[in-house]
This record gives sequence, structure tokens and C-alpha cells, in this order.
Amino acid sequence: MVGIVTSGLLLGILLARTVAGIVADLSSWRVVYLGAAGITLILALVLYRNLPSEGHRPGVRYHDLLVSMAHLARTEPVLRRRAAYGALGFAAFSVFWTTAAFLLSRSPYHYSQTVIGLFGLVGAAGALCAIWAGRLSDSGLTRVGTGGFAAAILASFGLLELGGHSLAALIAGIVILDVGVQGLHVLNQSTIFSLGEETRSRINGIYITVYFLGGAAGSAASAWLYDMAGWSAVCTLGACIGVAALLLWLTEQ
Repeated sequence: MVGIVTSGLLLGILLARTVAGIVADLSSWRVVYLGAAGITLILALVLYRNLPSEGHRPGVRYHDLLVSMAHLARTEPVLRRRAAYGALGFAAFSVFWTTAAFLLSRSPYHYSQTVIGLFGLVGAAGALCAIWAGRLSDSGLTRVGTGGFAAAILASFGLLELGGHSLAALIAGIVILDVGVQGLHVLNQSTIFSLGEETRSRINGIYITVYFLGGAAGSAASAWLYDMAGWSAVCTLGACIGVAALLLWLTEQ
């Protein structure tokens, strides 16, 4: 189930790039953001009408639940490890996708915004592996899968570095990167959801917070690095993140 939901999430992220590229070419980037705001408003109304109400649990205050998240982070070593995997994976994802448009709009590619957006379709192919990763978790192969997906992240940046001048290597690197990142994310969530039913939402909140902090850091660092040293330096950063994920995996018991 986690794999199915994650596939939908990631398809939305990646296919939005394709739609945004086409819309930006036909109009402007402002129309992209206005359209996104309209879609978000529609989604809010749909959720308001359709989400079930669980009601208020007596004796439980929202503030106390938020405070308890710090305690969970301190006392759940599996959560901390999986949050670290998630942060590294999303950092690697952001390192590439933040700077991909810079690469593809310049020599040797000189692609338009529409063509650049179409690369989201390549990433979407990798996102479909999320369901398969869920089955790995169900089969008890979480540790093996974690190492494999971390290795895929590392290997992808070797291909992406070649992708600075080779379209075939770039496409292959995108697919392998997305397989590694999305597969690792599914294994992470499948693992933390097993830590306890009563605390599941708070555990997921901690994980997703750390996950997006990693993504934001990867995005900021890669944009700065591309400006300072170019595409090869960005790929080196991504490869270092892959190495860090593998080293973390090697310390698992």
C-alpha cells in the first residue's frame, strides 16, 4: 500500500514538470503558479468534503502530541536511521532535478522549456518501481533492498556525469536515480510504519520533516555548486550522498 501511494505521489511530482514546461512555453511561468494555486484550492475542497472525521480523543491535546514527537525521535533508533536514509535519498533526488534544467538549457543541449519538462516522463518510469519496492519489504528483504537502492543512487551519478555530453547516459542515469530514491523511500516508510500503530502518524511526521529538510539542503547546495563549478561538481556531490547512504547501510546490524 505504501508503494502504491508513493508511486502516485512521485508521478505527480515528475509529471508536473512536464505539464509546467509546456504551459510555461505557451504562456509564462506565472501561469504555472496560478494554475498550481487553483489545483490546490480544488484539492482542499475535495479533501474537506471527503476525508472522514475521527473525532477528538478525550485527554489528548494536539500540542502534547507535537511535543511527544521529540521523545519519539530520541527513543526510536530505527526511525532515526530511516529518516537519515530518507534525507540522503531526497537530497540526491534534489541535487539532480534542481540543476537538470540548467544543464539542458545550455550547451550542448539548448532545449526549450517544453523539451526539458518532458524529462519528467523519464523520471516517472523510475517512480513506478515503488510498488515493486513495497513487495520487497513484504517479502522481508528490506535490508538487502536498502543496500541495493543506495548503490543505485551512487551508480546513477556516474551516468549523469557522462550525461553532460551524452543524452543516452543522461536518460539511463535519471531512471536509475529515481529507482534508487523511490525504492529507498518506500522501504523507509514501510519500516517505520511497523514501529507502532498508536504513534504511526507522529513517526511519519518526523520522517517526512527530515526527508524534506534533506531535499531542501540538496537543492540549495547543488544550485550553488553548479554556479561555482559546473555539472561535474554537482554529480560529485550526488555521488558523495550515495556513498554516505551506503556507509550508513554498512553500519546496520
